[in-house]
Amino acid sequence: MKKFIIIGCLLLTASLIAGETVESKFPVQLYGFIRMEASYDNSEIAKGDWLLFAPAGNSAAADQSIFTMNARHSRIGLKIGGPTLGKDGKVQGLIEVDFAGGFPNSSTAARQPQLRLRHAWVEIVKPTWELRFGQDWALISGPFPNTTSFVVGAGKGHLWMRYPQIKYTLKSGAFKLAVSANRPMAGNIKYEDFAGGDFDPVGDGERSGMPWFMGRAWLNIGKATVSVSGHYGQEQIADLAGLDHDKSTYSINADMVVKTGPVAWTIRGFMGENLNSFFGGVFQGFSSDSSSVTNIASKGGWGQAVVTLNDHWDVTLGGGMDDPNDEDLTGNARTQNTWMFGNAALNFSKSLIFMLEAEYLKTGYLAAEDGENLRLQFVTYLKF
Repeated sequence: MKKFIIIGCLLLTASLIAGETVESKFPVQLYGFIRMEASYDNSEIAKGDWLLFAPAGNSAAADQSIFTMNARHSRIGLKIGGPTLGKDGKVQGLIEVDFAGGFPNSSTAARQPQLRLRHAWVEIVKPTWELRFGQDWALISGPFPNTTSFVVGAGKGHLWMRYPQIKYTLKSGAFKLAVSANRPMAGNIKYEDFAGGDFDPVGDGERSGMPWFMGRAWLNIGKATVSVSGHYGQEQIADLAGLDHDKSTYSINADMVVKTGPVAWTIRGFMGENLNSFFGGVFQGFSSDSSSVTNIASKGGWGQAVVTLNDHWDVTLGGGMDDPNDEDLTGNARTQNTWMFGNAALNFSKSLIFMLEAEYLKTGYLAAEDGENLRLQFVTYLKF
C-alpha cells in the first residue's frame, strides 16, 4: 500500500511539472497569501511572536528585548463550487489552512511549523437562508482590528475563535440573523498539554454533554452596519481537590462599522464570564480553590479608525482593553490589558502590501508590578 501511495505522489508531481491541470468536477478557486513578519519587542512577552500579555515589571523578562522573524502565518485556501439545488439554490464549500499549528520541540520550530486547519465547511445557499456545516468563525467573532498582530486583539478587548459548528442564517433585505450549535471546546487545557496523550482530548466543555449555542443579528443602516451577538454554554470544571463543578460561559457583544468618506470607523464591546476560550479575561476563565470554582467576569472592547489617504497608502489608529473583575481573581492573576496600535500600509498593488506597525501593551497584575511592552513590526503580503 505504501508503494502505491509513493507512486501516486510521484505521478501527481510529474504531471504538475509537465504543466498538466489536475481537474475537479466542481469549479475550484485558489486563494491566500504569503506573509513574512519581523518583530522587535522591548520585553520578552507571552508567547513569542504572539502578543498576549506583557511580563510583570519586576521580572527578568521585562528587561529582555526580543527580535523574531517568521513566515508561518502564510495562508492557502480553496473555494469550491458545488452542484445547484433546485431552481434557486446551490451548494458550495471552503477549506483553508495556514502553518501556525503546533510546533516541533526544537530550536528551529519557527521554520518548520505544522499545518493548521482554519476553515472547512460546506453550505446550502438559498436566496433567504443558508445552512452551513463544518469549522468556521464563532458567531461572536468579528469585525476584526486592522492590525499586523497575528492574534488580532486577543486578550486586549476582542473576543473571537473558530469552532466546529452547524449554523443557520436567515436573510431579509438589510437584516440578517444567524444561530449555531458548536462543539464546546473550553480553553482550560493548554494546547501543549494534551490530556493523557490523546490526539483529540475531551475537555471541560465536552464533559458538559451539550453544545455551546451562539447567535448574531446584523442590520445595515445606510453606511453603517450594526450587530449584536452572544453565546452560552456549560463546562464541568474541577476544583483543586478534583471535585467537578458545573459552570457557565457566556458573553454579550455589540459592534458598529461606519464608513464616512475616506475613514472607516469600528467600535466593539463585550461583557461576560468564563471567556478564556475566546481570549477574554486576559486569557483567564475561572479561579479555584480546594472546594470551589469561581467564574471570572470580564468586560472590554476596542475601536479603530482606518484612513485611506490615496490609492497606495492607508493609515490605522486604534486600541482596546480587557478588564477582568478583580474580585474574581486570586494569586498573581492578570488584572487588565490595555492596548494601543498604529500602522501604515503601502499598497504597491492589490496583491503586494508592506505594513509597518507600532503597538503598546500594558498588563496589570494582582500581586506584581504592571508590565509594559513596545512592539515594532514589519509585515509583507503577497496576495493571490
